[in-house]
Amino acid sequence: MSDLLANPVLTRELFGRIRGRNAWLILTGYLTIIGAITLLIYAVFASSASINDPNTARSIGKGIFFTVMTAALVQVCFLSPSLTAGAIVGEKERQTYDLLLASLLSPVQIVAGKLVSAIAFALLLIMASLPIAGLALIFGGVTAQEVLIGVVGLLVTAVSYAAIGLFWSTVMRSTLGATVMAQGTVIAILLLVPFLFFVISLLIGAFDGSPSPLYVYTMGAFLCLHPFIALGMTAGALETGSGPLLWQVSSSVGDLTVPSPWLVYAVIAVIIAVVCLGLSIRGVQPDEAGG
Repeated sequence: MSDLLANPVLTRELFGRIRGRNAWLILTGYLTIIGAITLLIYAVFASSASINDPNTARSIGKGIFFTVMTAALVQVCFLSPSLTAGAIVGEKERQTYDLLLASLLSPVQIVAGKLVSAIAFALLLIMASLPIAGLALIFGGVTAQEVLIGVVGLLVTAVSYAAIGLFWSTVMRSTLGATVMAQGTVIAILLLVPFLFFVISLLIGAFDGSPSPLYVYTMGAFLCLHPFIALGMTAGALETGSGPLLWQVSSSVGDLTVPSPWLVYAVIAVIIAVVCLGLSIRGVQPDEAGG
């Protein structure tokens, strides 16, 4: 930990991100959007709910919580890869890349400094939105367990998508190209996963009857690539009384015990982050810089 904190790349990147004008503009815009959406949701629930209904407060609390988490997840999905898309290729454009490689820093330290600085800023955005999400606890209808799962989902999404942006930053020749490819990868995940799941399920007739165990495990894991679907299924399972770690799924051979979707998504996100980091480290090797 001390070696990481003493990393000059991390220190330089953090100072650049936090002291720059873009930091407070992004933070202000981020919180303004979440706050405005939350206020609108509260107004809708408050105007349509009955004062004498005991479930009114619970409905408002759930509405606020899921609105804040959804808005935060949307912004994390698209901000995280943008924060790292110019990390390496930006050094090349500023003609400081060779100097960075000629320093005493190893490729691991360079990549770790770039990634951790982006994650730290993303974590700042996540933590800044928690007080708004905490309003749901005042109204009720949301447990601390759900809040914790939501925060974990936001954090692993930020890490994995930032690692994707960093990978493209080592591959592309311009910041614009790296940003486009990073954002395109995120959009592809968000759009193609549900589309392919639906098409494959139709082709094999999975919707006609009870699915096979192979389908449950393979397609379930594939569907958990999508952060919104994985966290949404977890929220639905918790609403019906399922546990936060394991729950039951019907199949052609009876009920199967499967891990909760948020757990599967967290594991997949960590694997994606590790693979992208490994490729990024290879991409900043000195022997490849000259080519």
